[in-house]
Amino acid sequence: MTTPAPVQRHRRICDVHLVLIRDGHVLLSLRKGGYASGQWQVPSGHLDEGEPTDDGTAREGFEEIGVTVHTRDLELAHFIDHRSPGEEPRLGVFYRALAWDGEPYNAEPDKCGGIAWYPLDNIPPETVPYHAAALTHIAHGRVRSRFGWEPTTATPHTQG
Repeated sequence: MTTPAPVQRHRRICDVHLVLIRDGHVLLSLRKGGYASGQWQVPSGHLDEGEPTDDGTAREGFEEIGVTVHTRDLELAHFIDHRSPGEEPRLGVFYRALAWDGEPYNAEPDKCGGIAWYPLDNIPPETVPYHAAALTHIAHGRVRSRFGWEPTTATPHTQG
């Protein structure tokens, strides 16, 4: 009798995203240099080693837009399984801040071309595509989605 080979666990990069909404407007930052330069996005970044997603989201908010968000004031807004052509698949976790301390400002001018508030239902066309998709789902109250996957990637037990 042969022993089946152990299944190697898949690891994926996890992005965390901070959604600030005020009077029906969402705060977006303009990427500058590197990936998606010239496109709008919500403040976001990668998790640090061993960091919970809510802690990472709060950290990114402070680093990128200078606001303090307590994890108790974060609610899960959206989870997106996304991929872009030529890149590894990623998991994106979007948290909405119910409250924050401080007025947002561009705290990383070397990476960000500015910040602006846009109507949640009318974000600019120059928005990072998976961010735009997630914001549309958030506006419609949908908590999960996938972006950039071919329909044929679904297995029979996941379709439906």
